[in-house]
Amino acid sequence: MGQHEEIRAAAPQDLTTRSYLLYFQSGHYDRRYPNPNLSTWRRMLALLPPGGHVIDFGCGNGRYLLRLKGRAGVAAGFDINSAALEMLAERAAEIGWSDLQVLGPEVEALEAHVRAQGRADLVLCLFGVLAHIDDRAARITALRQMHQLLKPETGRLLISVPNKARRFLREQRAAGPAAQGLIRYTRTMEGTEVTLPYQLYDPDHLRAELSEAGFRVDSLRAESVLPESLLTTHAPLRWIDSLLVRFCPARLGYGLIAVAVP
Repeated sequence: MGQHEEIRAAAPQDLTTRSYLLYFQSGHYDRRYPNPNLSTWRRMLALLPPGGHVIDFGCGNGRYLLRLKGRAGVAAGFDINSAALEMLAERAAEIGWSDLQVLGPEVEALEAHVRAQGRADLVLCLFGVLAHIDDRAARITALRQMHQLLKPETGRLLISVPNKARRFLREQRAAGPAAQGLIRYTRTMEGTEVTLPYQLYDPDHLRAELSEAGFRVDSLRAESVLPESLLTTHAPLRWIDSLLVRFCPARLGYGLIAVAVP
């Protein structure tokens, strides 16, 4: 399978793409997640060398990426969602970030960027981007593509996924053990019910998929203790959670976050 086919195989299904189109266009995403997770932000800064090259794989409308203006030498956001990319481009223009590369929804743009700029120091795949790919083989393919984007040995992948022990317990019971953590959940946006797939993880599951894609896990921790929507809308809780997460075992986190090495 060629590189183009590999990336396409990793893309979420059309239903998920359409659902996320509504998610961004309705403003529901911004209202629910207006700010970064403070602990995740600090990990990003620690991993990105001064003037380094970062690619946000599944960047959405730039919740994390736009805050790297002035810190990254080369920066690109890739997504298959056209509404998110339009918002990202508009926001980049508003803050005067003219050389931010907004890539997608076609995969060729990502490939052209890497040919022109070289491989990245840091690839981000944050807050459930991987989890919205409901086919395991396609997730491994996506991870292998991220592997190809990184500098050998020195590049790092920062990836976060939802924790099976903390998320969607009712939906897991309904799906049954045979689903192995793959559930469907529903959100109401602009009066429309939208159902999305979500692969939930435990630490061993995340390590196994990263290993199969050619990564070594350097660290695996709790992404947060409190729910993400609380952290991103209440500044005091962001600071409290950034302290709590230092002592929380990964298996008890709201999400899991890993640093992986090619």
